Amino acid sequence: MNMAECSQQVSEPGERKVERQRRGQRTRQAILDATLEVIADGGVRAVTHRAVAARAEVNLSLTTYYFSDIFDMVSSAFDDFRLKGIARIEQAWSDVFASVHRYSAQQRRRKSVRQALRLELTRIGVDFLYHELTCRRAGIAVEHHFYFEALHDPRLHDLFEAWHQATREQMTQFAAVFNRHSPEIDAELLIGTIFRIEHRALAGPVDRTEMEAMLGRALGWVMNLSDPWPTDQKDEEP
Repeated sequence: MNMAECSQQVSEPGERKVERQRRGQRTRQAILDATLEVIADGGVRAVTHRAVAARAEVNLSLTTYYFSDIFDMVSSAFDDFRLKGIARIEQAWSDVFASVHRYSAQQRRRKSVRQALRLELTRIGVDFLYHELTCRRAGIAVEHHFYFEALHDPRLHDLFEAWHQATREQMTQFAAVFNRHSPEIDAELLIGTIFRIEHRALAGPVDRTEMEAMLGRALGWVMNLSDPWPTDQKDEEP
């Protein structure tokens, strides 16, 4: 037996092992994706091994092979969902802070600057929300199902809070630019407004004008602008 034949005998079992691992990863991911689809359609309590296996088109026994129980499957699916959403959220916040810090602290004290900035930030926020609600509607539904189910299950509550902690910190940092005394309260008001926008959009058609009015008004509060939204402001450079 020459060296090439020996090498082939060694590599073939290794290749088969790698392929089995890849196949296992694909199956596990299919189960995670199916779990999120079941949650989006019927809520967390709709998740069963049978429902997920049917949606993933895998053998029922594979759901218990990869996940110890329903909570393991649900929490793993939500964690996978969270990790995949981080990049999009970070980019949105990067756009927000790039707009804010284009002006100095002294410039932001001018009402005309804050008015122009509110218009810009409202559009950034609504663009992001509109995309999420039209292109990733199921993902938003998953978040809302988790929120309500977390009221009854402390384990899910901890998962949900961990997911929203980064958003809360970013909101607080943003609010602190305009209000150093109680930015945490302003952050909670913004989070509540966005949650309400999403909830209304999930229940019916996505109304961009209404989204702008609600988010623009909430941002006005944070930015010390009493003008209602929409206003007669022009898109002019301050």
